Amino acid sequence: MDWATLLTRNLEENKVRELHLYKLPVLKACENWKAVKEIGRIDFKGKHANYNGAIVNYAEKIYFLPDARIDALAPYRKWDLKNKLTIITEEQAKKSK
Repeated sequence: MDWATLLTRNLEENKVRELHLYKLPVLKACENWKAVKEIGRIDFKGKHANYNGAIVNYAEKIYFLPDARIDALAPYRKWDLKNKLTIITEEQAKKSK
């Protein structure tokens, strides 16, 4: 099973593993910003990077959208980021096994 399938299953429970978060591509540009569907907001400081923004779905793929881009697009599009996602660290994932 690939990481994208595992990520999709965890997103249904409003959870994201830290490992999967690092593999998410950043949505930099798209043809139709109104077609971007918000999944949830994340604020996470990891070992390798800080993730402040949202996880979104566009063209049947999952992306990370940073706060800077959300703020830049705010005058043109209303964002629904009420859903807060929980990040599962690798230590937590090892303990639950």
